[in-house]
Amino acid sequence: MKEIVKGAIAIAVIVAITGGIYAYEYFEKNILKEGDFAEIYYIGYFENKTVFSSSFKENVSYDAPFDPKKYDLQPLRIYFGKGIPDKFPEGWDYGDIGNIEGWRIYEIKGLYEAMKGMKKGTEKTIELEPIDAFGLEAKTGILFNTSYILDFNTTFEILNVRGEVVNVKWVPHVGDIITMPSTWYNKDIPYPYWLWENATEVVSFNATHVTLRTTPNKLENLTIPYLPWEGVVTAGYNETKIWLTINPPLGNFTMSYGPYTIYGRVINVTEDKIKLEFYVGNQTIQDEWNRTVEFDREISLPVIFTLQKSLIEDELRKEGYSFHKLAGKKVIFRVKLLKIYRVS
Repeated sequence: MKEIVKGAIAIAVIVAITGGIYAYEYFEKNILKEGDFAEIYYIGYFENKTVFSSSFKENVSYDAPFDPKKYDLQPLRIYFGKGIPDKFPEGWDYGDIGNIEGWRIYEIKGLYEAMKGMKKGTEKTIELEPIDAFGLEAKTGILFNTSYILDFNTTFEILNVRGEVVNVKWVPHVGDIITMPSTWYNKDIPYPYWLWENATEVVSFNATHVTLRTTPNKLENLTIPYLPWEGVVTAGYNETKIWLTINPPLGNFTMSYGPYTIYGRVINVTEDKIKLEFYVGNQTIQDEWNRTVEFDREISLPVIFTLQKSLIEDELRKEGYSFHKLAGKKVIFRVKLLKIYRVS
């Protein structure tokens, strides 16, 4: 009798365990997780109940039931993850992944977070403040940081927004120290300002321009791009000027010019001049360079830039702003999770 009881208990334990495992696997399979693909019905609407987007092919009220027998509904296929997936469910491709008003689900961060853990077949109402929906409105006076425009991270102010174009202004401060970029957005910066790191100071600015002064912090063994020698340049400066002096070795050299390789020879170096020969085909061309080139220490550059919105959209989104037509709006979503797909 005791053995029978023990056997019954063992069977009960096995059933409980296997049932538990089955229930766990079933539960996991039906819960939306990052990396899943899914199909959903949704309605997006404002606080005044006006619908701005939905899975319905006809105009409906904000509280219309997700009933395909009553309405013409088109499920939205989504990738519940960030970026571009490496694999897709059978029958899917990248073009099948949909969006809501031009944004993927993960870009509407409040919606994305609220949908985590949703169970298949359930419906959820999600209220989002602007910063968690389509962002705060990127408008005149907004300050944001970016390294895109000037190749160093700094603060800009939005001056105005016009169609697909935005005017922005760099917000410098007297005494700021920067590494001068080789281009000032779309304008090339001449030698030698960008040869030194953390050597250029903001000395003054007005509504349209900034004045920058460079103080070389390395004077020996400098290398200038496009010269055929490395470490042969020395620098000097005074209150108003910077100068560079080239000290090339005598003899043959090669230099690249775009897709071409140029062959030459340094014939003589005097206090002021460098005498060279270049060999082009069967021709020998003689040339003469100045050994020392002089520059002003201060340079004036614009602080206002006209850009395409798309160029700074990502940076703005990181700080909670966007140019989206629904930016600044509080929105509400009703979402029904229809199916979950997983790929391995």
